[in-house]
Amino acid sequence: MKIYPGKFNPEYSTTDNSLVANLLKYPEIAKKIIELYPRYSMTYLLERLGFGASEKVIGANSFEWKTMGRYKSKNTVAASVTGRTHVQGTEYTDVYIDHAADGSSVCSIHANDIIRFADGVTGLVTNVAAASSNKKQLTYKALSTRAGNASQVGITHEDVVAIIGSAFGQGSEGSTVGEFYAYPETHKNWLTLSRRKCKINGVDLHDITWVEHNGSRLWYFTKEQQMTDSFMYELELNRWFGKASFAQTVAAGGSATNAAYPGDELTSITGVPVIGDGILAQIAGSNVKTLPSGSYSPDKSELLAFIAHLSLNARNSRGNEWVVFTGMAGMVGFQEAMETFIGNSNASLGSAGAVMTDKAGQDISVGGNFSTYYALGNKITLVHNPCFDDPNVSAMTSGLAMGNSELSRVMVFMDMSQQDGVANVELIAKGAEGFNRNYVKKYVPGMINPNDPNSMMAATGNDTFECHILSESGVIVRNPQSCGVIIPAGLTI
Repeated sequence: MKIYPGKFNPEYSTTDNSLVANLLKYPEIAKKIIELYPRYSMTYLLERLGFGASEKVIGANSFEWKTMGRYKSKNTVAASVTGRTHVQGTEYTDVYIDHAADGSSVCSIHANDIIRFADGVTGLVTNVAAASSNKKQLTYKALSTRAGNASQVGITHEDVVAIIGSAFGQGSEGSTVGEFYAYPETHKNWLTLSRRKCKINGVDLHDITWVEHNGSRLWYFTKEQQMTDSFMYELELNRWFGKASFAQTVAAGGSATNAAYPGDELTSITGVPVIGDGILAQIAGSNVKTLPSGSYSPDKSELLAFIAHLSLNARNSRGNEWVVFTGMAGMVGFQEAMETFIGNSNASLGSAGAVMTDKAGQDISVGGNFSTYYALGNKITLVHNPCFDDPNVSAMTSGLAMGNSELSRVMVFMDMSQQDGVANVELIAKGAEGFNRNYVKKYVPGMINPNDPNSMMAATGNDTFECHILSESGVIVRNPQSCGVIIPAGLTI
């Protein structure tokens, strides 16, 4: 793609080859235009790889998606049992499992389940009492013996009690078989309507900019450039730092704004337009590692351990693809920590040729701003995020030195894998069936009409015309549990 300046000529600079006019006819051009902004790393990457959500949003300004967690919920001990000793064949009735009325904790244990305690003792459940005071009482027979000490806590509050199977006698009846069905969690987010404008007078009409790609040329007024640059950067900032203008119900260990049920509208903040959650708000409740006070970046062992932890929450334990977005201080820290563990031909900062797989399954070169590594069977692509180095977002204290900004040291691990053609992170915009509000730009003529100077009609009496730009869009993180953040001590995201 080539960009070069020019002068307005009514013979060549017509409506037919105007960028604004063609964006209205062919909204897909916006996907190519975003290549002019590779420094806006998240928006650029999602558009470049074609990671657009298939959900259609027309009449509403919200959207929902489902996330399926583990089929069995975690069963935790409601109260400690001091000095517990287990004797094989003995029945016990003093263990209670959390089961909250609001659903924040659920006991999924049934009669005839085989359970395992934290100390390795197993037992066969013979009865599970009805819930009372946010817990359920278990009756079980120990299948192994374990000596305890009366002065020690044998079974500890919040210990996990695992279900490792079930056991029935011959001729068992169906009524004695336990049933448990897990439903996917409903996540909800909203489209944010962002707008900007600029005024263009007669002097500015002379300067235009041409964009050329594959033999086709489109033009726009150069005065629009600063507005467009600023608008695209604001979109990038909002997709990172935005927080919803709705009351949030975050499940235990959850992440994005959760709906209590499909179609739940939630409660909006009075007098505030509809605003959706950005990426950080959606993953803030998942995997967050806080560095020790005074530590500028994680060491190589900490980074590998964090990647291994994320792998346990991903769709697959190996073969996943994470993109690490970080500031310049984080770039230095990441590469210093991993250089002895990870290496390939693209291991140096700013090396060209990093390749990722788009939604159609094609390998796409994403440019020199990206560097690729491999660790624990997973692909890690490191990219600089200028938003984390912006002095107007987070104050800098010492230029580009290590520790110049707490935000510059943040490392955001985004799972960019795909499953059945659906990417884990996707952009979504209002529109369907040829209607698209992801990127809309229009002229409002005044006494100056750029496309028809002889027109007798004007929208205003101002001796200018206005260029307006808007985007009604949002971002989806479908499985926030496979994403994570490493942050410095004392920083809140």
